[in-house]
Amino acid sequence: MNHIHALTTRATAAEAAVAAKDEEIQRFRIHLSGPKFQGTDLDGGRKDWIAVADVLAWLALIKSAGE
Repeated sequence: MNHIHALTTRATAAEAAVAAKDEEIQRFRIHLSGPKFQGTDLDGGRKDWIAVADVLAWLALIKSAGE
């Protein structure tokens, strides 16, 4: 019985971690679809660029979510 309880506890924790990561991924998608990345700049340049450092920061945030 203790083994089943331990597995249930681990499964619940894993599900919570996945849910937390899913929430961060959704936040990142919302960020990417925001006005910062829509249309063109005043100089006519594209606004759909994102810095690699920003992506890496979001990925680190997603990775650590639920820990």
